[in-house]
Amino acid sequence: MKRIVLTTTLVVALSAAATAVASDASSNAKAACTTLRAQMGQSAFAHAYSSFGACVSSMAPVEQKNVASANALCTAEQKDAMFAVGHNGKTFDQFYGAGQKGKNAFGNCVSMKAKASSQAEQQSRPNPSRSCRALRTQMGAQAFTALYGKSATARNAYGKCVSAWARNQSKNELNAAAACSMEQNDATFAATHGKTFAQFYGTDAALANAFGQCVSAKAKAAGQTQLQATVSAAKTCRGEMNANRAAFKTKYRTFGRCVSQHVTQ
Repeated sequence: MKRIVLTTTLVVALSAAATAVASDASSNAKAACTTLRAQMGQSAFAHAYSSFGACVSSMAPVEQKNVASANALCTAEQKDAMFAVGHNGKTFDQFYGAGQKGKNAFGNCVSMKAKASSQAEQQSRPNPSRSCRALRTQMGAQAFTALYGKSATARNAYGKCVSAWARNQSKNELNAAAACSMEQNDATFAATHGKTFAQFYGTDAALANAFGQCVSAKAKAAGQTQLQATVSAAKTCRGEMNANRAAFKTKYRTFGRCVSQHVTQ
């Protein structure tokens, strides 16, 4: 009977923890989309995402990894026998928990770290509308319209660009989150970097935003590389098209296909 009771208690605890993680991820994703919408403006945001919920859905996978990272950090802190030494003599429960009994210490720890990490991402997350303005300026309006315009008048080029770069940003952040998870779990990270993962990426006093800073840095670098590659490809394609339009059309059919081929080379 005791074994059954203990098993039931464990299942309930794990279920509650999973619910809390999902709640934190959803809450952080909504906050990220609210911030991005304010930065982009309603019109550009509407081009990027079909709805606010669509934005939240695109952000959720990254936020889930963000919360998973916070969960791992808090688990390590909870098991650290020397925790009190570095936290003004307070135990894990006393430091993070509420009340004299340190109620919900683990959940509070995860929420705090996940929020700090998420905010770090939000502060330096690339803005799709700014990326498109930069592309239009660097490659020229004619090439920009040829690349992204899909209608006869090509008036929708900017909206199509914003939508494409919003999707691109989500992919970059997911790839970055996966890479950061590997680094965080790498037992040799400190040996090869001279610092722990938290020390290497963290910028706040508690180093709680390390995962978010890692994701942000990698995603931003990937986006900048892709942007410059797109500009370079567009200039190359424009040169080929101006040199011989008939040959260009036979070889690529469209300006966008030309750019795509040169970017992936």
